[in-house]
Amino acid sequence: MATFRNACGECGYTTPWLAESEAERRLVDHYARRHPHLPPGGAQQIKGGGGGGGCGGCGALALGLIVLVIIIGLAGQK
Repeated sequence: MATFRNACGECGYTTPWLAESEAERRLVDHYARRHPHLPPGGAQQIKGGGGGGGCGGCGALALGLIVLVIIIGLAGQK
């Protein structure tokens, strides 16, 4: 299962790794206490949940692009 961590866009506050809804709730609570006149913002990080972690599809995408470049290169040699 993936876990999420939200970071405040105004200060250095970061939630711990939690379920997505809990991380969002904590960030909204933080904004209500520390930045009451601003809408919640910032960044969200996602960890795990995809089997291999990280960028599982990046390797396949890179390989596909390499094969495509080779095919285009070979087609241009005729």
